[in-house]
Amino acid sequence: MIGADGLHSTVRRLAFGDESDFIHHLGMHLCIFTMDNILDLENWQIWLRDGDAGLGLFPVRDNTQLKVNLGFHKERLDYDYRDLDQQRRLVAEHCGGLRWEAPRLLEAMWKAPDFYFDSMAQIRMPSWSKGRVALVGDAGYCASPLSGQGTSLAMVGAYVLAEELGRSLEGAFDRYESRMRPFAEANQALALENPGGPASDESVAKAKNAITL
Repeated sequence: MIGADGLHSTVRRLAFGDESDFIHHLGMHLCIFTMDNILDLENWQIWLRDGDAGLGLFPVRDNTQLKVNLGFHKERLDYDYRDLDQQRRLVAEHCGGLRWEAPRLLEAMWKAPDFYFDSMAQIRMPSWSKGRVALVGDAGYCASPLSGQGTSLAMVGAYVLAEELGRSLEGAFDRYESRMRPFAEANQALALENPGGPASDESVAKAKNAITL
């Protein structure tokens, strides 16, 4: 059984225990959704921050739509990650004080079919396998969107695991973890190095080259 079911992995919970044993919150929450390009932005990004909240906008789909990011700093919040309306209320509450176009963005948020919200958090585990169960990607070593490496970790992890399973079932999970853990930890470190800003070029290069396929 391979668990590749994300930050709130059910496979991880059933095989390894409660999420609270492995999740490490980074003190930020983020929502992302798509709306019409009401600002007529063309190949340009806009970012605004005011206190503990902020927003970011950039055009997609040939500049016909906006990808909206709304976020706020807050220690762990208790909410149902399946209840989208509850999550929208949290965003409205914590980002409602933003000025400029924020009211129109928040209004569009309630209608967006692709609304996503979650805390910025990492999963750190002493082992990614147990018996015949192993974890891949965010389920085992989520680095958070703040690292910018979630897709890379998931794809590389799946590749390495498949390669080791193809070599031999015996010891495959141990070999997979031995190869992947330095890469995962280097990429997780990118989100922690400079909170609120980018990691250094040196750290990015180190993370990028932390594994050989």
